[in-house]
Amino acid sequence: MLERRSALANAAPFRSKVLELAEAPDFALVQVAGEETATAARFGALPEKIRIALARDGQTIFRVGPRQFWFVGPMGADIANGLADTVAITPLGNSRTRILISGAAARDVLAKGVAVDFHHGAFTPDQFALTGLHHTPVLVHCIAADAFHLYAMRTFSMSVWEWLVDAAREFA
Repeated sequence: MLERRSALANAAPFRSKVLELAEAPDFALVQVAGEETATAARFGALPEKIRIALARDGQTIFRVGPRQFWFVGPMGADIANGLADTVAITPLGNSRTRILISGAAARDVLAKGVAVDFHHGAFTPDQFALTGLHHTPVLVHCIAADAFHLYAMRTFSMSVWEWLVDAAREFA
């Protein structure tokens, strides 16, 4: 079996008094699309709107489109168990890199390149945005007051990483 290797294996974490950038590895990500009734029967309540993430039982559920959800859980989680006959399941964990950006300057760094209002009252914990950063599609998830996960396509993750580090330099 092939060993999973991080696309950011050669990227050094960035740390300062007001900011941290690091890879947040070891997660499972599955896209589930189709009949919501079957998905809700398996997982319980689903997010009603795009933009609001639902965290429950060690998983985070994002509604990323009509009848389309991303489920994020711990590495090795069998998220799609029991759904194969009722919905379309697409494993995305190996195709995405998750980056943690946290600290008092996190919102300022993100605001430099993401067309989202990052003020504390506008983008709060458990909200997310499907947007772009440096010409690359990303999902930005606010996980705490000043902490975010960015999900970037693996092939573009080093480019996203380098952009973030450049944008963070003023906070070194």
